[in-house]
Formats: sequence, structure tokens, C-alpha cells
Amino acid sequence: MFMTLNDQMNTLFQRGLTVIKDNYEDIQKELHWVIQQYKRNNKNIAEAMEDTFRFLTEHLIHAEFPLNHFISNLPSKMNTNPFILLLLENVVHKVLQENAKKTHHDHFSIHYVFTKISEEVFLFPYQKNSSLKDFINHLVASHQMPIDSIIVAENINNCFVATQVYTKNPSSLPAEKLEADTIYDLTEILYNYITGNKNNLSAVPIPYDHVTLIVFLPREDISKVIPFLTFTLKMYNDSQKSLLIAKQSQQWKDSVIMFNEKVMGSQTYTDALQNIASGFVEFLPFERSALFSYNKNEQTGLGLYGHHIDKEAIRNITENVQNLPLVHKQLKILENFGRRLKYIQPLYIRDAKGIFPEQYINQFELKSVVVVPVYLSSSNKLLGAAILDQGPWQYFKIDKDTFLALIKFGQSAGEILAKYDKERKSGKKWHFSPRELEVLKLLAEGASTFEAAIEMHLSEYTVRDYVSAIMQKMNVKNRTEAVAKAIREGLI
Repeated sequence: MFMTLNDQMNTLFQRGLTVIKDNYEDIQKELHWVIQQYKRNNKNIAEAMEDTFRFLTEHLIHAEFPLNHFISNLPSKMNTNPFILLLLENVVHKVLQENAKKTHHDHFSIHYVFTKISEEVFLFPYQKNSSLKDFINHLVASHQMPIDSIIVAENINNCFVATQVYTKNPSSLPAEKLEADTIYDLTEILYNYITGNKNNLSAVPIPYDHVTLIVFLPREDISKVIPFLTFTLKMYNDSQKSLLIAKQSQQWKDSVIMFNEKVMGSQTYTDALQNIASGFVEFLPFERSALFSYNKNEQTGLGLYGHHIDKEAIRNITENVQNLPLVHKQLKILENFGRRLKYIQPLYIRDAKGIFPEQYINQFELKSVVVVPVYLSSSNKLLGAAILDQGPWQYFKIDKDTFLALIKFGQSAGEILAKYDKERKSGKKWHFSPRELEVLKLLAEGASTFEAAIEMHLSEYTVRDYVSAIMQKMNVKNRTEAVAKAIREGLI
């Protein structure tokens, strides 16, 4: 199994398109209301919104192709501006907010769709100006080339159709659609219209990408023009592929931006843990993630949160990293080099067997995993790690783009967790899990163990175990002393 970062971002883009399609009627109604409001004060904006929406509708609603094909099929000229696209995106977000079934991930997928459209319209207009249509038109229009006409033929439902015609004499063509069962038959039909009195013209079919170009030119020029034309088409195709590869190679930055937006929106320490753990899965090609804190003095890792995995099982983990030899080795490298490292690299483990304790291998059905350091970039101080995989018993590899994104994800996760200084420091001092912190807060509010159990949907015996663990870690004699100490230390 090998899912790349580009695959993941394409999936995110496709999800955004699906959400728009599913809510199209509600979006239309909301947009109509917004346009009516603008018509009262600013008719120009209202008209521009209507034009932009009509322009994009067939591409947003009827699109069934991946991100790259979607982008390449956007109209070459879009008479709009960033403000109009932003208004349109806000309309979609408003409709989603009113739909209780939609998630934060749906909002991020919508944001990504409009981000990519904006990039193509406003940041990469040159790509649209160098489309195949314009390229062929220049060849035919050139006075230095003896080409009379080029017809683009496509196989549509097992029938070859002349979808585009470029000719020096447009008046010679019929108004009706030209089609035939084979390229040969279509060429014969075209002969009647293209050649006319020009008996010296011949037709040469040239396969190109998913279409066939039927080129009409003088017979005496075939040997000179066709090799040049095929070479020119190859150069054009190579340039388009190079541009696509260059843009794809930057796609990891899109995932980093989306992740940063998600985690920076956290309001609490618990929110940050949830957003970090889910962000690794939503914006990277992984299925499960587990977040751990790290205590350097005691060389222990403490389970904090899990996404698409048993959260309670993760929270119950307290493990000495010396039991993870490969991880422990990486930590020693970090301690030896410290600030001299520009960044802390993720650790890819193809097979977790023999690397992780057998109990975790079986409990979480581990095969390939990635260990991503969560750290403060200013000091290269390790705060913890995220352990990621692509599902139970799954082997996988990671591509270069994913590796680059993981470095930035770990850095961003460390920065946002550092914002919650009091909780982080107190949690580090006593190694409290999120559950234990929740119990402490309830006790501080005067809740009994029974009331806390009801609030947390746990048994009273489980809550008593948490209370005992808290008292033992804080070295106190009773719950009252634990609460008082926690308040003094700024934990609650």
C-alpha cells in the first residue's frame, strides 16, 4: 500500500467538490439572497457574483476528475476578482454551518477547493494562456507555417468527433457537428470541407495525449513539417508536465498551511491535542494517529490522545523509551547534537515488529509506522511525538513530500502546545493524562467521585482509580490537598 501526500490532497479536494454538489440547492438559494442584497447597493458586485457563479457551476458541480484535471479544465479567462471568490466561498461555509451533519473537515475541504481555484485564476494565469487550444491556434495562424488547418478529434462514446477546428478559412466549414466511426472516415468527411479547390492538400493524423490532431497541409511540405510538428508537440507536452510536476512538488506546503490553520484555531489544551491528532490524518496520507508527551528526566512517554484509534487505550500508556531501542537511539542523537540540528527528522519504521513492545504490536495491530517528533523549533526541545500509520496491519512507504510536511507538522504542533504553558508545565511535572486533569477539575468544582463518574460517563471505580493515581503522583494524603496543590501550581 502506498498513498502519497498528493493522493491525500486530491482526496481533500474531491471531498470539497462532493460537499458542494450535495448542498448545491441550498447554496443556490443562499447566493440568490446575497445577490439580491447587493443589487440594492452595488449592482456591479451582484452582476460579477452571478457571472462567476455561472462560470464555475459546471466545473464545480459536474466535475468528476482529480484535482490536476479539474485545474487544467478551468476556463482560460475568468472575469472575476478575489473578493467575488471569497464571497462565494463564504456563502458555501454559511450553508454548511446550518447543516448539523457537516464537520470541520468539510469546511477545510471547501477552503482548499477555493484556494486552488484562486491560485489558478490569480497566481498562474500564464498556464491558461499557454493552453493546447492557444498553442494550435498559433501554429495555424502563423504565416511562417504552411499548415492550412488542424482539427482536434476526440473519441466520445466510441465515435470520433471533431471537437475543435482551427483553419485559415473558417467560412468553409459547416455549422453541424462532424463525426464518424473511425478517424479515417472522419478525415474523409473533413476533406470535402477543408480541401475544396485546394487539390494539393493532404491530411495527416497525429495522436496526441487523449486526442488525435488531423493536420491539413500541402503534400510537398509533409516531410518537412510533420517531424517539426511532432517535435514541437512533444516539447509543449514536456513543458506542461514540468509545470505540473513543479506545482505538485509544492503541494506539501498546502497541507502544512491547512494543518497550521486547524491547530492555530485551538481554544484549549484539549482542543490542541484533538486538532493535532486529527490534522495528521486529515492533511497527510495516514489513517490513524496517536499523540504522546515526553519527559526527558524520566525517559518516559505518556499517551495523550488518539485519532481513529482507541483513545482510552492510548491515554493508559506510560512507557519507558528505553524499551524502544530505535527511538531511544534517535533521542540520544538529539541530546548529543541539540541546537546544532536544523530540524528533528521523522522516523519511518517499515515493520514495527521487534521495534515496539509485542503487547502494543498486538493491541494496536501495528505494521509500518512513522514516529514524528513534536518539538519547539527555537530550542529543538522535544515535547513529545505523534505515531502514525495507514491502518491495522498495513505496510506502507512515505514519499519525499510527506516527509517534508511531517517535519513542519511536528514543529507547528510543538509551537501550539507551548502556548498552553501552565497546563503543559504542570502536566510535565506530574505526568497527568487528559482524563486525570478532567477528574481534578471536577473535584475542584466540588463533585464527588460518583458525580464525576456520571459527568465523564465512567464507572465510579474507574474515577476512584484516577483519584488514587493523582494523589500518588502529587504525593498528597487526600483529595482536598490534591485540589489545593493543583490550584497553587496553576494546573486548574
